[in-house]
Amino acid sequence: MDEMQLLRDFAGPAGLPANGDLARKRAELIAATTARQPARRRHVLWGGLTATGLAAAAAAVVVLTPAGPAVSPGPEPRPATDPVWIMHTAAAKARALPDVEPRPDQFLYTRTRLADGRENEFWASADGTHDGFQVLFGHESEIAGCRDGKRVQQEGQGRTVTRQCTPHPAAHPELPTDADAMLAYLHKSTYGEGDTLHDLGREVVDLAEGYLRPAARAALYEAVAKVPGLVARTDAKDATGRAVLGITWNSTTEHGIGNQDEFLFDPVTFAYVGNGTTGAVVSQGIVDAVRQRP
Repeated sequence: MDEMQLLRDFAGPAGLPANGDLARKRAELIAATTARQPARRRHVLWGGLTATGLAAAAAAVVVLTPAGPAVSPGPEPRPATDPVWIMHTAAAKARALPDVEPRPDQFLYTRTRLADGRENEFWASADGTHDGFQVLFGHESEIAGCRDGKRVQQEGQGRTVTRQCTPHPAAHPELPTDADAMLAYLHKSTYGEGDTLHDLGREVVDLAEGYLRPAARAALYEAVAKVPGLVARTDAKDATGRAVLGITWNSTTEHGIGNQDEFLFDPVTFAYVGNGTTGAVVSQGIVDAVRQRP
């Protein structure tokens, strides 16, 4: 049987369509074929991802390129476990304090409190040459100044003892204000025990408990931030039981004796409040005379 003849008998004579009709029909055919293509074929556009992989990719797009304005998740939690952050924050707070330079004849007043509630008071000479005063566990005594290389100390039963000395000022007006220069200064230990972290800790405590102008105190804290092995203690308490931030490092004396220095800071103001061994600093200020309080 001639199939082509059957088609001609069924459809009748027909001429070729115009070129424009052919182009239009071709476009309609392609559009219809694409629309009817099974959905499973589209997976090829995603590189063959499974349903799980596709969901993960969609989620990643939402996170990395969010549509519309980004919503802030709120302030980042304070990194109180980062000792370097604590020291730099304490430095920034210190640098913002009023810059007051004590006169040589003034005194640094400090009141400390122990765990049992007892308090001690100290009036230390700003330049180290004037006679200071202390109330230590209820007992009053003079702190002789160092003048002309000699300290004349009053002792019991009216006796006096004269010793050679070097002035130990409570105020340090000429300290470095740069962290690296301060660190170099700290390494020049005055305690004669060598260049160890133990010596460094004693130097830091000695300066921190004295009076430092804001830029020098900030440099001191920034210098401590450079010391290796710092650890932050967020569960620390001072001698009065107050919650504080503690900064420690393990150190060893030149004789191999282990020691753990600790510096305590108020968790709100980041003010230095003690070293964990000599009592909590509860009041401090510059005064004009012994027995005077700020």
